[in-house]
Amino acid sequence: MRKFWIGYWFKNWNFGYKIGYAILITGSRTYFKKFKFHGKEKIPNNAGIIYAVNHQNAFLDPITIASQSNTALNFLARADIFKNNIANKLLRSFNMLPIYRQRDGINTIEKNEETFIESHKILKNKESLVIFPEGNHNFIKMLRPLKKGLARIAFGTLSRYGKETPLYIIPVGIDYDNHFNMNSEILLNVGNPIKVSNYYTEFEENSAEAINKLTLKIGDDLESLIINIRDQENYDELYFLLHRLPLKEDNAELERKFDLRKEKLIKSEYLKKNNPKEYENLISDLKSIKSFSISNKIRPYLFNNLPLSYLRLVILTLILLLLSPFHIMGLFTNYLPYKIPVWFVENKIKDKHFHSSLKQAIGVVLFIFYWLLIATLLTIFKNWSYGLVFLLIAPVIAMINFRYWILLIKIKGGWNYKSASKNELFDAIKETFDRVQNRFN
Repeated sequence: MRKFWIGYWFKNWNFGYKIGYAILITGSRTYFKKFKFHGKEKIPNNAGIIYAVNHQNAFLDPITIASQSNTALNFLARADIFKNNIANKLLRSFNMLPIYRQRDGINTIEKNEETFIESHKILKNKESLVIFPEGNHNFIKMLRPLKKGLARIAFGTLSRYGKETPLYIIPVGIDYDNHFNMNSEILLNVGNPIKVSNYYTEFEENSAEAINKLTLKIGDDLESLIINIRDQENYDELYFLLHRLPLKEDNAELERKFDLRKEKLIKSEYLKKNNPKEYENLISDLKSIKSFSISNKIRPYLFNNLPLSYLRLVILTLILLLLSPFHIMGLFTNYLPYKIPVWFVENKIKDKHFHSSLKQAIGVVLFIFYWLLIATLLTIFKNWSYGLVFLLIAPVIAMINFRYWILLIKIKGGWNYKSASKNELFDAIKETFDRVQNRFN
């Protein structure tokens, strides 16, 4: 996770982008438990940069990239979200440009030409452009076929401003541990720069072939930077294997966790290809573990650890009860700004791909206003010192309150595990769990 950086207020950015950036870096630090931008040092300086990024989560993907950059980024986004005049002005203030698709009606080529010209100018000025070459978003961990627009924009820039124009494509793989919930982990995985001029001679000789070749290169590089689950029929079970069953290194760094999951995926693909019967057994085992875990409300990692004794569970439960008044006080100052965004997206936003980004953005704004409201009331009914002290300690109260909630969930899971261990199926499921773990760890 990057540290807070206030230098952006002195950058030559438009005011809307600065406000948005302030929300982003605050949201990223509070929404994710762990956040790593791995390989950032590979990005060249003093050159135009096109970030080629896999697209799993609507607005959350671009804002996670933007929150880690000390330069203002530009984004290509689908044109239909620009239709409203207010939305159009707001999105453009965040350096977003519309890209039109066939479904958007006639004259899409002519409309896109304006965006392409603006994109060429951005890259010629050694700025950065973020493009999601899959062309749409989907939280499924699978790389979809890439569109050719990114390669066309890259070659178009060199055609317009000269083949020696410094321009690189940077593949970036986004890997979410959990797409939708707070306190999850995220890895931004940076690949090796692709120098566009290396492909330009081929483009001059055969543009279609060069565009295809560059697009395939981007796709191959992106695939190496993400978790790409090809078996969609058994996707849920494979996701469960990679992200819910414990890894052999419990406290590994994010990039190491990514490598361990890739190893698991490669082993499962090898098994599917070379021993289909064993692969079917693996999927069946995963279904059994998953079903038992869900029905008993436990997390699979509990099978891998020595369970807490009843005495320790009782002691921890009593400690939580003793501290519950402080937790209730923390809820008063934090519950509404946390819960309102959750309620809003779950009841008003049908597309789940927008849930995380809206929770993050709305939550940051609501927390600020809610805390300011409480501080104002304390100032009115007490004096200004009460309001000031509250503003200083409110983030600390929120952090402690959240940690209390996490501990509460873990203790509850411990009790559930004790109850599940009395289930007649427990021993068989534990044996199944050990069999799967031994196969992959």
